[in-house]
Amino acid sequence: MKRIRDRTETSELRTRLVIGELKTARSRRTLFLTPELVELLRRHRARLAEERIAIGPAWREYDLILPSAVGTPLDPDNVPHWFSRNCRRAGLGHWHLHELRHSGASLMLAQGTDLYVVSEVLGHSSVAITKDVYGHLVEGQKRVAAARMSEALLRSNRSRNGSQSPPAPGADAG
Repeated sequence: MKRIRDRTETSELRTRLVIGELKTARSRRTLFLTPELVELLRRHRARLAEERIAIGPAWREYDLILPSAVGTPLDPDNVPHWFSRNCRRAGLGHWHLHELRHSGASLMLAQGTDLYVVSEVLGHSSVAITKDVYGHLVEGQKRVAAARMSEALLRSNRSRNGSQSPPAPGADAG
């Protein structure tokens, strides 16, 4: 969705909205949905069908998840205001739409999702971009990885030696 200048003399508007192709081929990607989210989307679609029937011939079908009140695409200039207003109404305070993206990435990383997977979900062209933006959030994972490695190595060493602690560095085993 983008806004372009309308250069036709008959148009009363200076610009118009156009549904076009995505910016890049990588912009088209598969998002995996949980059964709970699928159910929410089905209920939402049913509500939209009821709205479409109630509005009648004024409805314009574009098969959108979040259409305007008459089925047309939402104006991209108005979406941020709509989103912020609804966040405040829900008692969440003032949010920007792009903050959902950052929150989603942060939650995925906090739950231990691999950086590469987060990068794919976000559609970054390289995992390096994801690391540059969100790398500070994986510090805890580095500590966990070090602890797991230590546990694996020390436990393995204890079971071989039959002792409860690893031998001191430089200690003679014989």
